[in-house]
Amino acid sequence: MLPILRFSAVMAALTLAACGGGGDSKPASRSSAVSISSMTASSVAISSTATSSLTSTAPSSMAPSSTALSSIAPSSTAVSSSSASIAAVLVKINGTINGFTAEGDVSTLDENQVQVTVHLLDENEAVLTSVTPIASDYSTSDELRFSADLNGAGATSIAVNISAPGYTSFARKLTPENQINLDAKLQAIPVQTVVAGTATTVSGIELSGFNIQVSAEDDQQSNSLLINIPQSLLPDDTSSLDVAVRTFDPNSPEDAEFFPGAYADSDGNQLASVGFNFAEIKTNNNESLVAAMRKARQQKIAKVGGNQKSIAEEPVLINYQIPPQSCALLESLGDSAPNQTGFQIPVYTYNPASGLWDLIGQGTLYNEAAQQVPATQTVFNCTTEIFTLEILVGNGIFQRQWWNLDYPLAFNQPTDYCATIQLKNPDGQTLTGINGLVMDNDDNFNFASGFFTTDDNGRATIRIAQSNMAPDLEAEVIFFAESEFSYVTHKVALSTNCVNSPVQQLVLTRPQLCEVSGNFVYESGAPVNRNFVYGFTSENSSLFGFDFTTSNTQGNYRLNLPCGGEYTIFNFAALIAQPDEEPMRVTRIDGNLDTDELSDNGAQVVMKTEVIKHSQPVVTGMYDPATKTLTLMAYSNYDTFPMSAQIKVKSLDGATTVQSFSGNFTVDTSGEDEEMPFYFMGNLIRTIDLPATDSGYLLEITFVDALGKTWTAVPGVVGIL
Repeated sequence: MLPILRFSAVMAALTLAACGGGGDSKPASRSSAVSISSMTASSVAISSTATSSLTSTAPSSMAPSSTALSSIAPSSTAVSSSSASIAAVLVKINGTINGFTAEGDVSTLDENQVQVTVHLLDENEAVLTSVTPIASDYSTSDELRFSADLNGAGATSIAVNISAPGYTSFARKLTPENQINLDAKLQAIPVQTVVAGTATTVSGIELSGFNIQVSAEDDQQSNSLLINIPQSLLPDDTSSLDVAVRTFDPNSPEDAEFFPGAYADSDGNQLASVGFNFAEIKTNNNESLVAAMRKARQQKIAKVGGNQKSIAEEPVLINYQIPPQSCALLESLGDSAPNQTGFQIPVYTYNPASGLWDLIGQGTLYNEAAQQVPATQTVFNCTTEIFTLEILVGNGIFQRQWWNLDYPLAFNQPTDYCATIQLKNPDGQTLTGINGLVMDNDDNFNFASGFFTTDDNGRATIRIAQSNMAPDLEAEVIFFAESEFSYVTHKVALSTNCVNSPVQQLVLTRPQLCEVSGNFVYESGAPVNRNFVYGFTSENSSLFGFDFTTSNTQGNYRLNLPCGGEYTIFNFAALIAQPDEEPMRVTRIDGNLDTDELSDNGAQVVMKTEVIKHSQPVVTGMYDPATKTLTLMAYSNYDTFPMSAQIKVKSLDGATTVQSFSGNFTVDTSGEDEEMPFYFMGNLIRTIDLPATDSGYLLEITFVDALGKTWTAVPGVVGIL
């Protein structure tokens, strides 16, 4: 393993060397949507009808049915703050990422393993543009933060995906408001090791293979789950599986915060979730389950001569316990597949590219007596009886991490019920870009849940389709805490007035955020990429604010700080490259132009462009006499890598050159010291025989960096392991 040296150690080593010189797939078929043709407070009659959604704009590829909603958009959620197609859109996304243990305690995420992807999509779910912003960390904060700018003509939605190994991922599909503030929570899942054995399903089937079992008695699980993976689907040398599985109850706001994407499927239907879960599975050879199954299939084909392109495979069998609160959905929506025996519920997997759910099949419902529930059953007493869905699917289910039991919804003679909300803080300031969830807040199911984002005026229009027979005229709006597991709720009134519905004021205790942006360039005018910068409340400000980020490939950065405050803007490249200059700038977000500001309109501040000195690399090294391994580490700005180098290793008195060689330093993008956050680290490792010494060596290196700059006689010190 590469030895890691903290920056203070590097500087100490350079002090010793002061005598050195310097220098210059969507499924082919699907079931019909479940239709609600008449509704009372206690029951809903079921029929089959055209597909439908619950939102506000219609893709040109769909012809709305007279029995379904007119004006529908599979790319939207059940809530929209914009009702018209957008010719061109600019979306600014500001994200915080928090990690938690399985028990809900704060956990520190490794920023090098966190992946952030944002897609801007058109009405047909085609990707207009994508960005993969860097998740930045700061030593005094447990959060990671990122920012991203996207723009494109015809954009109707965005899909955000954030993941880290061993954690549940975060996914949202939202309307592309000008500003979106995301609070992503990733929770660790305990890994269980599963060996081959036997298990019995709810229907009485005896299973052999790898049986993954989750108990509802576990505090970290919402309901029980059994997944059977036949041994025949895996390579012969698979002796065990490492499994991280978590089940969620969509009726619980704490669990609903983890619901991925939108409550909508890839066929244009709104979805009512019965239960959803996350699974990350690897073999004992540290292969993903998908890769291992692909290898096993190739091995089987090779054994029969390699002429067959496919081979018959055993199915995967899953038993999923229905969360008790979801039984109201079973009573309301009933059997989803009249042409199949028994009571069926659809099963979906989440498509992170579109932010929608793809149907993969139907599951059959069983009671505790191991009997199929009849399709005609309309009463489910889940307080005294457990119901389990048995799902028989192909191994393609493991290509994605999120699964969902859902009903696709369509309403005969539907009616839109709306509410316009405006979100303000206790000081009366409007809150822009805040995400919320709307849910049906009573025991009778009337409409699907959905996510929304407040616009530039702090407003969002909630638009919900439901039957006009005994409609629900109240919804619950939920806002989740930014950095912990908690939430606040508000009740809002619904009405059929969707054109000019009265604005309902909601209060949320959060600061109103304003934007502070700027740009870093080298003396040559080239942009400074991945320069760490933060903004912090100055001594003269009564408002507390803190945000941090790294500059992008254009050298631009954006911070979000409470409006009306005074802040110090600090960048680390200036700290090291220009130690004789003050690395701090000051902004007052007040509409008045200050010394360090280029513009200030009271809501957005643009700081003056800062020129970062293109400085000499810092170099150090370690030598292991036992393995004759010399490891050299060069520290510099991200843009300066890779660097070519002519290296001289000298005796500690500098009188004798003991070795000379050339090589290249490439930036280490996975090491723990990638960002310190002062400089990035590049490595050069060489097997070389150096004369024995206990005191170390000096380095004298000539670098040519990626910006074309030559640095001669750069000094350094090599320590002995």
